[in-house]
Amino acid sequence: MKCRSTFILIILALWGSLMAQAVKIPKAEGFVNDFAGILSEATRVRINDWAIELREKTGVDFAIATFAEIGTNDEIAFGVRLVEEWGIGSQRDEGVLIFVAVKERRLRVEVGYGAEGYITDAYAHRVYQTMASYLSRGSEDWDASFTQGSLMILSEIAKEKGVTLSGMSEYSQQHRHEEDSASPFGGVIMLVVFIFLMIITRGKILNVLLWMMLLGGRGGGGRGGFGGGSHGGSSGGSGGFGGFGGFGGFGGGRSGGGGAGGGF
Repeated sequence: MKCRSTFILIILALWGSLMAQAVKIPKAEGFVNDFAGILSEATRVRINDWAIELREKTGVDFAIATFAEIGTNDEIAFGVRLVEEWGIGSQRDEGVLIFVAVKERRLRVEVGYGAEGYITDAYAHRVYQTMASYLSRGSEDWDASFTQGSLMILSEIAKEKGVTLSGMSEYSQQHRHEEDSASPFGGVIMLVVFIFLMIITRGKILNVLLWMMLLGGRGGGGRGGFGGGSHGGSSGGSGGFGGFGGFGGFGGGRSGGGGAGGGF
């Protein structure tokens, strides 16, 4: 009788393990994967663009994933699975993932082995605590939580790599310029404004524009950003990202390392 009970317990344990593994991990849609639908469009686009710029300048991957539920999966094991299946991180395993399971109320900051030197377990725990402080039951501010957590991670990576993040990737700047150029109204408005300025300045606006061009060519500063240092990173440029639509995949990281997390 005792053997039979032990056998049943073993079967149940194996069944539970199989059910845990049965939670299918969907294909990544970008650097921000809001499968639970808890983030606003503005937040998704903003953080995705920050992650693109980080890749452009440092080669390091930063990713976010939200799930409505993860079943009986442990969040640490599930985070490692995400990193491995998506390949988050560079070939040196420099990558950071933040993911949340809404139903289970679990939050995890998973750090690749190559990034553990500067995103330590202690720092990851600070990020987790900061994010969790916005997620009181019944009054969760998901946008603020993920924005603050992202800024903490990105700033630390930028400081380590000696780069400054402006908040807008080269891809987005190019994409915005193309949209502005394609707009039929943009050119008309610019022409009307130019003619108006020509009239009220009696042509002197041309001198002002000339000086602006000369001064601008001297490289007199740019937008403020977050991070540290001024030299470039190790990335290979912005080709192939394409925001959400043309996301070309992560950098090929193989496994997670440290991190922190828990309930909220």
